Amino acid sequence: MPSQAPDNEKFLTGEEARIWRISRGLNQAEVAQWLGITPQAVSKQERRGVSKIVALALAAIDRGLPPFRPSQEDYEAAKKGKR
Repeated sequence: MPSQAPDNEKFLTGEEARIWRISRGLNQAEVAQWLGITPQAVSKQERRGVSKIVALALAAIDRGLPPFRPSQEDYEAAKKGKR
């Protein structure tokens, strides 16, 4: 079984996250809105680096995927225990 990286391990450096944002013509407020966090949190990530989860969310932005919002069907499937 592959070992798991610690939750606090950074997947991208802060500089890489900042370069990603700037190269796509986004400001911190736009990235924050998409991620559902504050612009201050984006600033902090650009200083300290980002986790794998945030890096995956940034990749989703690149692919034009909208932020996930559970539908009524999602809630019903979860109640029924469907996968």
